[in-house]
Amino acid sequence: MKKTLFYILPALVLSCGGNDPAGPSGPVEVTVYVSPSRIIMDLGGTQLFTANVYGSSNTQVVWRVEDIIGGNSAYGTIDELGQYEAPLTEPDIDSVKITAVPTSDLSKIGTAWAIMVDPSRIYVSTTGSDSTGSGSRNLPYRTITHAASVATMNQAILIGPGVYDQAGGEIFPIGIGTGVTVDGAGQDSTFVIGPGDALDLTGSVFSFVGDAITIRDLNISTTDADGVGIWIADNQWVSIVRNRIGPNRIGIAVNGLRRPRQIIDNNVITVDSIGIAAGDSSEPIIRNNMIDSCGTYGIRILDSASPDIGRNDTTEAGGNTIRNCGSNNHYLIYNDSPDSVWAIGNTWVFPNPVDNDQFIRDDDETGGTAGRVILLNQ
Repeated sequence: MKKTLFYILPALVLSCGGNDPAGPSGPVEVTVYVSPSRIIMDLGGTQLFTANVYGSSNTQVVWRVEDIIGGNSAYGTIDELGQYEAPLTEPDIDSVKITAVPTSDLSKIGTAWAIMVDPSRIYVSTTGSDSTGSGSRNLPYRTITHAASVATMNQAILIGPGVYDQAGGEIFPIGIGTGVTVDGAGQDSTFVIGPGDALDLTGSVFSFVGDAITIRDLNISTTDADGVGIWIADNQWVSIVRNRIGPNRIGIAVNGLRRPRQIIDNNVITVDSIGIAAGDSSEPIIRNNMIDSCGTYGIRILDSASPDIGRNDTTEAGGNTIRNCGSNNHYLIYNDSPDSVWAIGNTWVFPNPVDNDQFIRDDDETGGTAGRVILLNQ
């Protein structure tokens, strides 16, 4: 009996070899991963994607863009090495899908995403996000403040309809850098509302930290009686075009030297205390604006400023309409500068149409200490 047991036990031990971890195993599942898995790209840019295939000695893959082998012009193209070239225009989807399919197992897919950004444009929307947005059309930022902080020369900030204020995350004044254009959806659609609080740069909606800047197609106002819509400081070449500005204490304040010259064109400046205030030795060019219902002055000229409000009845006419401004000895235009100011080719709507000069303050009212306001070619 003892001998029998001696021979059986080795047999039992040997029979357990099938469960040995070092023994043979089943087939390994094929997997594939694509890197980078997510990337933000400029339109027309290129990116090399890499496919890592596991579970097969065959590492060859087929590349697709939006499920199209090799891609197309709408979503970008990719070659057999994974070199992706982004489209030249923004696609109609949030992110472009890049996939790699291993030829060893066509049921497996590795996926990456390319988010397209137009290098010339930054989008802002009330439905966007400063934290997860990319500034693209499909993934816009939430605030103008954030867009302005990342914008560089020759970029345009495109702002969608809606209200942009402190409650929405804006930090005022919003500083715009050199070479940047700020475009709204229209003066009756995109509302930028600052708190005001001060009759200087700190109380403005927009200020500038450079030049060659354009602000257009916005509705700009403040909630405080001492607010300023746009504050232009020294040596800043700025164009203010097609905006509706007001109510504010001052619609547009222009300061600085005679050059460069600022352009204020085709705006509606209304329900401000002062529509435009020009100080220091600035010489803004003021054309084709409607300055309406400004309680104190339509245009106030201080220091040695000499704005150009129209020099000729034809090619250089001002084209401005200034009306319903000034009361209680206030004026449509108030010149406190010693220099003469050209204001030819404008429409002046005076409370008393018999005496136009009654609502122009210049040398007649100051005994010659102020310059003239020249209303006609003489």
